[in-house]
Amino acid sequence: MKRRETDLISEMGKLFVEKAQELDFLFQRAFYRFYAEERMHESCASYTTPSDVFIVSALTHDDFFDAMDQLSLELINEMEDSPRLLLLTVDNSFDYKVLFEYKDMGKWRISLADGCTGIPAP
Repeated sequence: MKRRETDLISEMGKLFVEKAQELDFLFQRAFYRFYAEERMHESCASYTTPSDVFIVSALTHDDFFDAMDQLSLELINEMEDSPRLLLLTVDNSFDYKVLFEYKDMGKWRISLADGCTGIPAP
């Protein structure tokens, strides 16, 4: 992985941990999903506490989503074999990981609708 890609992932991880702590200091894990097509992109996020799962409102936290989306677009554009989907997971011990998907654009959905848990399935 190139240095710029690594820096972008680190910046995304840091920003997401800070946001999760701001949302709820008891957060355990948080998930940010970003999907991009040629002329559009979408993102969503959720986090867990010891007792519940919450979806992060894009309306209430638009500055956070704007920043994360911009970093995600930059990361995808930096990569030679551009993925169109990424999932960033952070936890309360400041660990993070990013996964990329190149084929299954329905992977890692974050939703509480239709019996979903709000936690993206692997």
